[in-house]
Amino acid sequence: MKGFGNILMLFSFLLMLSGCSDGGKGPSVSRPNIVLIVADDLGYDDLGCHGNTILQTPNLDRLAGESVQFSQFYVTPVCATTRASLLTGRHFIRTGVSHVHGGKDFLHLEEITLAEVLKEAGYVTGMWGKWHSGKTPGYFPWERGFDEAYMAGLYDHFNNRGLFNGKAKETSGWMTGLLTDFAIDFISRHRDSSFFAYIPYLACHAPLEAPEAFVGKYISKGISENLATLYGMVDQMDHHIGRLLAALEEMGLSEKTLVLFLSDNGPAILNGRLTDMDRRIRYVNGLRGHKGNIWENGIKSPLFVRWKGHYTPRMVNNLTDVTDLFPTLSELAGNQTDPDSLELDGRSMADYLLGDTATPGDKVTCLYANPGWPPTDRPWTPEGVRDEYRPWKYSDGDQLGYHQQIMGIREQRYKLLFNPGPTDGTINPDDSGYVLVDILRDPGEQVNLAADSADLLAGMKQLLRQWHTDLFDDPHAFEMPLFRIDADPTILSTVLAYAPRRISRGVKNASNYIHHFHCAEDSAVYQLDVIEGGIYTIEFRYRMQDTETQPFDLVIPQGVYRLEFKAGGNRISVEDVPFHEGLTIFTLKNVTDRPGSDLRLFQMIFHQMKS
Repeated sequence: MKGFGNILMLFSFLLMLSGCSDGGKGPSVSRPNIVLIVADDLGYDDLGCHGNTILQTPNLDRLAGESVQFSQFYVTPVCATTRASLLTGRHFIRTGVSHVHGGKDFLHLEEITLAEVLKEAGYVTGMWGKWHSGKTPGYFPWERGFDEAYMAGLYDHFNNRGLFNGKAKETSGWMTGLLTDFAIDFISRHRDSSFFAYIPYLACHAPLEAPEAFVGKYISKGISENLATLYGMVDQMDHHIGRLLAALEEMGLSEKTLVLFLSDNGPAILNGRLTDMDRRIRYVNGLRGHKGNIWENGIKSPLFVRWKGHYTPRMVNNLTDVTDLFPTLSELAGNQTDPDSLELDGRSMADYLLGDTATPGDKVTCLYANPGWPPTDRPWTPEGVRDEYRPWKYSDGDQLGYHQQIMGIREQRYKLLFNPGPTDGTINPDDSGYVLVDILRDPGEQVNLAADSADLLAGMKQLLRQWHTDLFDDPHAFEMPLFRIDADPTILSTVLAYAPRRISRGVKNASNYIHHFHCAEDSAVYQLDVIEGGIYTIEFRYRMQDTETQPFDLVIPQGVYRLEFKAGGNRISVEDVPFHEGLTIFTLKNVTDRPGSDLRLFQMIFHQMKS
């Protein structure tokens, strides 16, 4: 990260850290094919090679044994934020992604993706599975550098409905196997080319579903049906990863292909599905926390990197994180793009892969969790646990300040957490909300050193403040989506009602709808990019069970148009709405006070009217 060298110097002095070594890169080799596998909600403990004696993962265990493994590899607390950093090499806050759903999971259109960089370097690129980086025109994977992409529906583990290169596609059978089939077919077709195959599986994200053949063996071991099903999902994924690795071997590609495996975040708490006993069985390494927070179990991930004949299997204990994969893969692919032009937060791990790990360097990882969603004992709802889907900026410009954040930093030895969320009482923040841990000696985060390490705490707090300023001042930080309106009738131009740029204070945003328009002047503001000016019909999709009609004004630069949301209705349209080409603001404004209104607005779909 740029812009705070003096603070890094101070921090290095306080910790007596040495500088980063360049290291030798060894002999040059031809560039590899790349297979990148990402599991969904897989915990660090959900592997036999990490100490789980119940769960059977022979193929991943074998892959680990053949790989360079990273013991101190961090992802982010939730899936969309990890994918943003993975695809860009940048801290996710810079990319406009800050959470999951509610419009906060759209990768900004100005970001350069790993697929685009590899495609520029001459790779054929494919992706099959969970995209979760935007779901309207402009944001789809086939528009972000992938030559071929199947964007699976979330979360249908059986008989999925998704999009293949923009066209609806229904699949029959278990998704984990089908995604593997897509990848093997792609690799077979492009075995004589340089290829990048990205397989983000849906397993083992809820709902918990797996074939009986994979579940029954765990029920027979005496664990609960839900935990047995979750383990069955992991077992099923391991089986199909074994098929994928076998296909590479059969095609003679194992020594020509770099294979990477990681998870997108820690294990979901799964309230209502897993019990405390289930979690005690599952968390074999005693790590604290879950998906959604910055305790170790929320962000620590396996990372296996295998390139047969090139990398000697070993363990790397130096700090790395998900932003480092972009520059690493870009370097190995021989890409000529100037890394400085991309303003990456990640650093290449190429030297570590070749064995130069003697000097850990001054790597610092900034941790961040959405303030609305540290895991609690309250079940998830579409409206969130703590108003988590509200756009950060209200219509009057207010936003949450530093002291309301859940943030932290990790360097090679120490980890600082600020407002880290609920604990079991064995460790508590100091009076200012900070927890300081020697993570190498205390991976279970049992002892807060804040009270006894004043100088170290001061240096890390200063570094965290600088990270906060740098990230939150980034031009695209927390920016909600820009919606493209296309005249092409084959493209469904959709504005998601739950992804406004701004909302007034009383309005509530949810994961897939917006509501609580109770007072006159309550409003939501959206930004559109109209590709071709013209006259449009706009269809509004909503739900309202009231007995009265609720009037709204649609306000655009070309005029004001009255809408009437009707009791018991679900769709209305407004016709003859003119738009000029280019960026424009689109505002929905409530007209009357309706304290009891239950209007839920989902989508606005644009159709250009032909003359």
